[in-house]
Amino acid sequence: MIKKLVTHSQARLKRSMGTFHDVLMAALSFLAANFVVTGLTGIPVVSGVFEKAALFTCLCAGIFYAFELNRGSWRYASIPDILAIVKSASLAVLVYVLMIFSYSRGAGFSRLIPVLLWFFLVLALAGPRVFYRLVREGGWIGLVRESNRIRPGAKSILVYKANDIADAYVRAVKSRRDAKIHIAGIIDEKAIKGTRTIQGQKILGGLRDIAEVVSDLSENHGIAIVELAVADHGLDKKSLSELVTLAGDAGLRVSHIPDIVNTTGTNPAMNLEPQPIELTDLLGRPEIKYNFIEVTRFIDGKTILLTGAGGSIGSELARQIATFNPRRLIIADMSEHFLYTIDMELRERFPNLEIIARIADIRDERRIDSLFEKYKPDVVFHAAAIKHVPLAEQNIAETIKTNVLGTRNCALAAIKHKASVFVMISTDKAVNPTNVMGATKRAAETYCQALDLQDHGTRFKTVRFGNVLGSNGSVVPRFAAQIAKGGPVTVTHPNIVRYFMTIPEAVRLVLQASSMGMTSNEQRGKILVLDMGEPVRIADLAERMIRLAGYKPNIEIKIEYVGLRPGEKLFEELFDAREVQNAEQHASYFVASPRVVEQEAFEKIVRDMAFAIESENVTAALSRLRFAVPEYDDKNGVEKIDRFEQKVARLYPSKALSSIGARA
Repeated sequence: MIKKLVTHSQARLKRSMGTFHDVLMAALSFLAANFVVTGLTGIPVVSGVFEKAALFTCLCAGIFYAFELNRGSWRYASIPDILAIVKSASLAVLVYVLMIFSYSRGAGFSRLIPVLLWFFLVLALAGPRVFYRLVREGGWIGLVRESNRIRPGAKSILVYKANDIADAYVRAVKSRRDAKIHIAGIIDEKAIKGTRTIQGQKILGGLRDIAEVVSDLSENHGIAIVELAVADHGLDKKSLSELVTLAGDAGLRVSHIPDIVNTTGTNPAMNLEPQPIELTDLLGRPEIKYNFIEVTRFIDGKTILLTGAGGSIGSELARQIATFNPRRLIIADMSEHFLYTIDMELRERFPNLEIIARIADIRDERRIDSLFEKYKPDVVFHAAAIKHVPLAEQNIAETIKTNVLGTRNCALAAIKHKASVFVMISTDKAVNPTNVMGATKRAAETYCQALDLQDHGTRFKTVRFGNVLGSNGSVVPRFAAQIAKGGPVTVTHPNIVRYFMTIPEAVRLVLQASSMGMTSNEQRGKILVLDMGEPVRIADLAERMIRLAGYKPNIEIKIEYVGLRPGEKLFEELFDAREVQNAEQHASYFVASPRVVEQEAFEKIVRDMAFAIESENVTAALSRLRFAVPEYDDKNGVEKIDRFEQKVARLYPSKALSSIGARA
């Protein structure tokens, strides 16, 4: 409180001093104008000169107050401030002249005085402001030197595009003595090299000249450029991807500079550090919009239970569900740490929402039943699962317990306690699975489909999609860690491709697809498959990440191919061939019609599977899983790899594969 009072007092003192300066300059300007006309000895004999000076000074004081001349900081004096001075000086001189002529018809009044008075007044008011700013920024000599001198500890960068944002950014960096940034020049393909400058910074060349510019600055000027900061925030993804490639070949990282809206001054607290370009900026697609009416109707005022709430998808589901005003949000997870993290975040962001956090293992049938019995959820989002393919291969029994038996526990509890909707989150690995994780998810899909065809009063919706960028266990954080260590970046196979979405986009589509067709029976027993767009080669993904970090792929950081892991496919499929024939396409998802098994028959298979697991008979459990999912084929021999490679080559010819990263 005391600090605020001191700061407020200092600000008032500065404004008072500025006001005193302006009033004094008005008086001195009036006397100076009369001095030029009459000479020093003539001033005292001019009738009432000091009284007229006092009148003009009072007039100026009122006009300066009306124009708020001292509201702006002298530290950031700029063109709008000069314009305000010109307007106020013009009005003051005009009003004074009108007063003189209305009083004495201008008798004895030189016509040269108003001209000189206006000139002296503008100069006296604007001059000190401009001089003060120059002094604070180092003066004329300091400004010239600043474009060439590198501040201690500053990194040298180039700025891409000569525009208003670049102009404001360069000015802001120069005005901040504590800025740890040295701008060595501007890159702009539309300007001729050396013909234009921005705030004293020369245009050094176009995009294709980046490598040459970096080399010249290093060899001839001793300036090591480390980064290219992009001033064009509307750059499309294709152009941005090309820019990243060119900059990466020159050994530069690529970043976005802050968008400085006020181009007439700078905020001393502004963070001038360029922000790194994210992988999603290159691989993302046009943003998917909600159908707010349907999603709101689906969530608003209802009790929502979310399993696996601490995971990547589960936590984002919790965030987005909370924005649609549920009556109560129950988040459940078996990980204390992840559950605590999302619980604290939600309570901070949504203080008026009733949030209930419960540690719960979906494999514990009694625990799950007690949660449903106590809170009676209207809508259940089932995101809990074991998703990591290699770990699932090494922990078959636990994967079956979680992905199949855990799903059954939640589904039967939803029916028993009359939940209206049960949404199961599935994966593209459930299509023609070659691993335990995919097979268990397909078994869970089949189980929910069978329940959906029964008239239990609970609708079962299964939403299937591919990989999400940055999720726990995905290649993106692994690649980032490998790049940070200097490589190598390990990719399983040169031709391996995957579908990718951002986590928020995937969750938006989950909510969108889940909320549709609630009153229709046409979608019963079917699976909602999100439109994932084009697949991306993992090798291209690795190259993009290496370039974003400012390194050259396979030169500074190697990419090594280590071979497919057990159960891993080259090409994930969103549909089985038989499902595609009946797929119904919507704006952001498909409705697929996979094979359906009767509930009683499948229930017997699941019971046998549970009995085998209880007996620790993994072989028997795996046998029942194969029976439940006849398309499950874990043979990962040479013939199977060749078959996948042929499929990839047929669907995505080499030309298309090589440009997937650039198109994405």
